[in-house]
Amino acid sequence: MDKIHIIEELQRSKQILSLPQVLAKILEEVGKEDFSADMLSRIILQDPSLTGKILKLANSPAYQRMTEITTVQQAVAMLGVTTVKCLALSSSIFHPETIAAETGLDPREFFAYILSIAAASDKVARAVGIKAPEEAMVAGLLTDIGSVYFLHHYPKEYRKVLALTRKGMPITDAEIRVFGIDHCEVGAKIAATWKLPEFVEKSIASHHNMSEIDQSDKLSNCVKLAALLTVDNFTGYQQPLEERLAQIGQVSEALSLSKSEVDEVCFSLLAGSVEMAEYLGVDVGDYETILIKANQEIWSSYLTIENLFKERQELSQKLLKEEREKGAIQSKNVAMATLSHYLNNAAMAVYGRSQIMRLLANSGKNDKLLEQLPDTLDVIDRAVMKIVAVLEEMREVSPIDDESFYNVSKALNLDDKLAQRLDDMNESKKWNLEVTEHQTP
Repeated sequence: MDKIHIIEELQRSKQILSLPQVLAKILEEVGKEDFSADMLSRIILQDPSLTGKILKLANSPAYQRMTEITTVQQAVAMLGVTTVKCLALSSSIFHPETIAAETGLDPREFFAYILSIAAASDKVARAVGIKAPEEAMVAGLLTDIGSVYFLHHYPKEYRKVLALTRKGMPITDAEIRVFGIDHCEVGAKIAATWKLPEFVEKSIASHHNMSEIDQSDKLSNCVKLAALLTVDNFTGYQQPLEERLAQIGQVSEALSLSKSEVDEVCFSLLAGSVEMAEYLGVDVGDYETILIKANQEIWSSYLTIENLFKERQELSQKLLKEEREKGAIQSKNVAMATLSHYLNNAAMAVYGRSQIMRLLANSGKNDKLLEQLPDTLDVIDRAVMKIVAVLEEMREVSPIDDESFYNVSKALNLDDKLAQRLDDMNESKKWNLEVTEHQTP
């Protein structure tokens, strides 16, 4: 299998992913010069599942409509032809049968990954102020259409790709090793074959390419940042932390997004992905499974934090011995940035779990969970408060000459400062609650 063979196959085949008849009709209709939105609506109505998805999307909180959208014609008029077309095509992705068993891949984890990129693309686009954030969302939904092609047509070969990623090779490098071409290039060629808008094709082609960041192409950069913020649980590859942090910084800077704005996107990502799965009707696993995975991420993050604190103590001792040389100070800053990243990961996982719990409480799907919800949320809030206190203290640790030390360990004396900061936060929280109660009639 090589690049030339795959490109020839893509150019030769009319049914790249064995599209259902309705989707083929949609592509044909939209490609006509005398295209009719009314005819497109009639075609969509032939597929009850697709009709339901489009109506759900049109009535989703993302569009904040004052009145309910009840017809496909209304949905097409509001969403626009491009969004409807891409949404219809993306529905061909979310079928377990497109991922052959020979790959050894869990379709739900793969679908959750795609939905997370789509949700993040939408949220980043809104933070940037893009007028049509739904375009970023549909581009996010289609970013991995090339992966779906590989999984559908070459499942056994793709198992070799996954074996390489689990040994530490980036996904695009592994695909080029096995196929001579990666899923970004394949996906872009599929987008061209389907005559998708140029912004979708460019976003697919560049979503893993961090060496070229075009500041003028905001939509593609939204998808780039979304891919960086999304945890890849299906390939087993973990990008080096320093490299990932640097890339997030570069793309965020190109989009003029602050760290707090990027953090806000991350905090809402888990809940956003679940909501998107609900209104698109995609199976990403039950809530219990999602919560278990969130707990595992929290535990993994805390173990990493513990190890990093030990490393930080050793680094502090080294800094003292080296008489606070400039190079050592820079090393300390790198360690602090790394620790801050892992703390942020833990905070995101905790806050994401809190959001999921609140979704469950609102949906009334689990009586037992509802019964335990208040205590659980209190525990989560306290954990988040402690993490935030640590982050704030880390930001304020400047020249270590101004800091107090323990006599024995020579480690920075953060315990008292963190305790005081937590007390201040609790007092502030208590005061806010008292004011709110006083103002409530």
